[in-house]
Amino acid sequence: MKKLMIVFLMMIAGLGTSHAQTNFYTNVTNLWYQGYKTNVLAIANERLAANSNDIAGLILKGEYHLAFTEDAEISNAYLRVIQVADTITTTNFASCWNKEMWGRQDYLRILDRIAENPLTPQQVEVERKKGFIKGKRLPDGYLIEALQKDGYFDE
Repeated sequence: MKKLMIVFLMMIAGLGTSHAQTNFYTNVTNLWYQGYKTNVLAIANERLAANSNDIAGLILKGEYHLAFTEDAEISNAYLRVIQVADTITTTNFASCWNKEMWGRQDYLRILDRIAENPLTPQQVEVERKKGFIKGKRLPDGYLIEALQKDGYFDE
């Protein structure tokens, strides 16, 4: 039933990977803000199933792991984002990704924090609960928006 609901929401939002997704940024940021983070993860997984180097899917999956303080998964997800994002040269995305204090630097800082200051199990539990809070913006939504401006989601 839960999987059926996710598929239904994706169809309504027009997020299937088989056609142009001109509102992808708006749809995923709205889902995230409304607290449907597992739906955003499902979208990421669908995109990654179709293309394991899909930068949008990688970013969204990393955001999910970060929101729920899944440190082991964050490291792997963020390293994949860095590997793939470093190869993207489209104007808007490359600008955001390479801008000082944004993009790549954000990801490296988070990886450094995980390596240097691992959370205790009690801290992880407190932080994980914050992932369920509604009304929070998608932290790296600006990268998804840049991809949309570059036509990444167009067929």
